[in-house]
Amino acid sequence: MEGRVLLIEDNPINRQVLEGRLRKAGGEVYEAETGQEGVEIATRLLPQAIIISTTLPDMSGSDVARKLRSITRTEHVFIMLLADEDSQSERLSGLEQGVDDFVASPFDPDEVMLRVRNALRRSNSSNLLDPTTGLPTNRLLQEQLRRLVQEPEGSWALVRFHVRHLGAFREVYGFQAASDFLRGLGRIIAEMLDQNALDDAFLGYAGNDSFIVITEEAHADELEAQVQQAFAQEVERHYGFMERMQGYVVVDGEQSPLASLHVSRITPQDGPFYDIRSLSEALGG
Repeated sequence: MEGRVLLIEDNPINRQVLEGRLRKAGGEVYEAETGQEGVEIATRLLPQAIIISTTLPDMSGSDVARKLRSITRTEHVFIMLLADEDSQSERLSGLEQGVDDFVASPFDPDEVMLRVRNALRRSNSSNLLDPTTGLPTNRLLQEQLRRLVQEPEGSWALVRFHVRHLGAFREVYGFQAASDFLRGLGRIIAEMLDQNALDDAFLGYAGNDSFIVITEEAHADELEAQVQQAFAQEVERHYGFMERMQGYVVVDGEQSPLASLHVSRITPQDGPFYDIRSLSEALGG
């Protein structure tokens, strides 16, 4: 099971049992002890599945789900509630807030793991989430772009962060290293959005080493600068000492530059845009 899973559970024994089972299955597990902490971690690290206890000290599980569903970057995430077997009101409230699944407590950790694993597999096979970055792709991304087409007088900015020369990096260091590179950049962008409290901003992966952000135009300049600065610090750790010193890698006897970040942006003033294709062409891809 590959994917990022967030446990929002105040009971340390339950947390330890679930963490161990999910990690054993191959999951990348993060933990939170309160609902507020869980929401903050979710918007920063963008897990693909979130497991929420209904006995948190600061808010109900359904309230945590409601908050997550109200944030653009987490509205699509698979959410499971660990609910008491006789807690019918909590289950109904959870369904109203868009919870995807329930497991009765006391729970079987194997059942929880299998339900999460199957949910992640469905998301990947349905082209909802990119399997490498865990971010919305294809259908979910297209839905967001269609919304922009319908807002010709809006104040939005559509920003593309494209990693140049990652192909050469992939040839030298391998596909796994390139996947780690992309996941790192996705995390950087998510952290910058969270740092600026841009809950309504959308972050997705468009393929071809490109990330898409949709946010308010007023925030675009600062966001781009912050991501560029963080990328410049991050990129060096992916290369060996020699490559960093010489500023290139060698592929098939040819020099290729180190990976760099290219940013392009469009706003309604660059239109009119009649469909998704016109948006993509204006953005440069």
